[in-house]
Amino acid sequence: MSQTLGNCLSICQLLQITDNMFSNYLKIALRGFAKHKLTFFINLFGLALGLWAAILIGLWVKSELNMGRHFTQIDQVYRIMEHQKYGSEIFTTTSTPGILAEELKNVYPEIERAATFSWTLENLFVVGDTRVRMDGLFAGGDYLHILQYDLLHGERETALAEKTHMVLTEESAIKLFGKTDVIGETVLLKESDGETSFIVQGVLESLPNTHIGSFEYLLPFEHMFDKDYNSWMKEWGSNGPSTIVKLNKNSNGDTFSANIKNVIQQRNEGSNVSLFAYPQQDLHLHGKFKDGIQQGGRIEYVKLFAVIGLFILLIACINFMNLSTAKSQKRAKEVGVRKVVGAEKGALVSQFLSESLLISLFSSLLALVLVQLTLPIFNTLTGKTMHVPFGDMYFWMQYIGILLFTGLVAGSYPAFYLSATKVVSVFRSHTKSGKGVVIARKGLVLFQFILATILIVSTLVVYQQINFALNQNLGYEKEQLLVIPLEGNLDTNYDAFKNRLAGNSDILSVSRCSHSLLGRNSNTGNVDWEGKDPDFTALFEIMRVDYDFLETTGIKLIQGEDFNTAKGADSVQGAIINRRAYELITNDHPEAISFNLGGKDRTITGVVEDFHFQSFHQNMEPVIILLDRTYASNGFIRLGTDNIQKTIASVRTVAQELNPDFPFQYTFMDENYANMYNEDVRIRDLAKYFSLLTILISCLGLFGLSAHIAEQKTKEIGIRKVLGASTFSILNVINREFITIVAVSIVIGSGAGYWLMQDWLAGYAYKIDFEWWFIPLTAVVILSIAYLTVTMQALKASRVNPAMTLKSE
Repeated sequence: MSQTLGNCLSICQLLQITDNMFSNYLKIALRGFAKHKLTFFINLFGLALGLWAAILIGLWVKSELNMGRHFTQIDQVYRIMEHQKYGSEIFTTTSTPGILAEELKNVYPEIERAATFSWTLENLFVVGDTRVRMDGLFAGGDYLHILQYDLLHGERETALAEKTHMVLTEESAIKLFGKTDVIGETVLLKESDGETSFIVQGVLESLPNTHIGSFEYLLPFEHMFDKDYNSWMKEWGSNGPSTIVKLNKNSNGDTFSANIKNVIQQRNEGSNVSLFAYPQQDLHLHGKFKDGIQQGGRIEYVKLFAVIGLFILLIACINFMNLSTAKSQKRAKEVGVRKVVGAEKGALVSQFLSESLLISLFSSLLALVLVQLTLPIFNTLTGKTMHVPFGDMYFWMQYIGILLFTGLVAGSYPAFYLSATKVVSVFRSHTKSGKGVVIARKGLVLFQFILATILIVSTLVVYQQINFALNQNLGYEKEQLLVIPLEGNLDTNYDAFKNRLAGNSDILSVSRCSHSLLGRNSNTGNVDWEGKDPDFTALFEIMRVDYDFLETTGIKLIQGEDFNTAKGADSVQGAIINRRAYELITNDHPEAISFNLGGKDRTITGVVEDFHFQSFHQNMEPVIILLDRTYASNGFIRLGTDNIQKTIASVRTVAQELNPDFPFQYTFMDENYANMYNEDVRIRDLAKYFSLLTILISCLGLFGLSAHIAEQKTKEIGIRKVLGASTFSILNVINREFITIVAVSIVIGSGAGYWLMQDWLAGYAYKIDFEWWFIPLTAVVILSIAYLTVTMQALKASRVNPAMTLKSE
């Protein structure tokens, strides 16, 4: 009993001692912060900015890594993809024949579920007086069993079980009905060829931020598949929709992928297509292929920004370490006195680490405030809807881990350096930093400015490349080119619509096309010509247009003539091709004036200059332009430069008079083209802002160090002033210690930045050269900022009255 009581007393005494110890540490730390206010605030805000950037980047990286991985049993889900071989090149796509899913499900027993789904389509939906345009998919019945979105209302089994069923998202249900409990309600789909009623059988919960793509509705794929104009989907030689499958739990994905390789070749003799199955959960991050081999993808950006976030945090820690060691002389006597009265090295280390952790705690709280304030802006910048998961215990474990990491890394070197100070050296004279400490400090400054240089060089290159792509001559005139969907009566009564617009002097030309001029829309490898190598194939883009297409878009005719109503059948039977296609067809056969497309002979009636319908990531592709109004559902209207808004209003009036069932909508071609580079622009802006933040944090540390050096050299500066030294020479005393280091970091960082950007630019088929002025501009920016930062402290030191600095001597 007495032993137990003794143990309890010992534990209580230990707890009391521990409590007193931490209380003592806290008091000493707070006194130190109050005494060295500038150092404290630089460390506080430097670490806060570093943590702020790290948290934002961490949220973005986590969102990217989780993209498409939240579904139940996602490891059993595979996207069926195609390798299409054209000559020595292999084109990889997620587009497949519309009949593939059912065929695979019938033939391969390892498939548990299979579904076909369309590309994203915008359609008009009507409920009473409410008319809403929404983007969505046409999907097979198994789609919601493969990708198991959470249902707010309805049953998964019946959601897309019938041709008359439809599924809405929570947001789209509110748009149409003002509520979410809408099971059994009827929605009218209006299309150019008629209208169809659908019954809502499912409402999905709000799609998570980790969802790939977006949709507001799901309709049965059969509705799209059964359209007469979509009969091509039933052919093995055509593709467009996507195919997704879920394998049985014990099936091997690699084995299945090898088994389906020749499915299309076996059903379509002479096909150049090989199938393979790719894990759906990896498609977002690793879905980039070149010549049939997976190469990089979005994971490269994820890695890049994860490294940037880590570097920014390290730079903030470096500032803390540098300032703490630089201030070591100020605390050397404190350490000496505490050692004399019996303090052990471990206690001293604990003291300094606790101070570091305390600053990390304060910084982390400030960082969370900054995150909350700036997250809406960051979401807009990244195109995401991220939030800080305060209720997630795993988040707090990670956050505390980062806090401890930051505090320990930032405080470890100062703690062990200061605690190792010898008592004799403290009281013998003023303690000076050893050579090793000075070298380490300069090395850390060098390292952080190398990182800053790399980021600035990279930002310059990215900025110039994106601007090059956005402002380059595309081979057509994208400005003042209005694009409208030809739906309903605008399609069936197109001639009347065009004639009405022709009476407006501010409208220069009107035409239509099956192609949007944005990316691949319709293409084929089934093109032959006289003298063609039997082993050679190329993928030709097909554009079906109406009269005046070249005039309206500004595509330049360099040979032959445009389609002409006076030519009649000659225009219909002929074809206009671009320069790239002409070079392929007439190579070594300049007399060639025709080719065969899908078994039908076509005469080359004109050749146009090459024009970009894809982003600058891709090479120029051969194009065949046909006079065929069947699928020409994109209207193009060339506007004059005056009274643009008034002209649009007149187009709206005509469209609404002829087509009252469909709300009028339009876009400008230059805006549509810019949207192809949304991700590139986001990466550019993120790199820009984080590079500026890196410079800010680096210069914040430089500001603190220069203040310390200026304080150290106060008497030296006083003596120089007494001896007649100029202000400029005094400035050089402090500046030269840092500017040389910064200059060396620019040389190293520029070389690293050049190497990294050459690799990044390789992802563009059309790219800028690495200009000579990128590096001098970077050097001027960094040196100017560093010089001004240090000069501020140097000027302050040079203005001190020498009598005040020398009176103790």
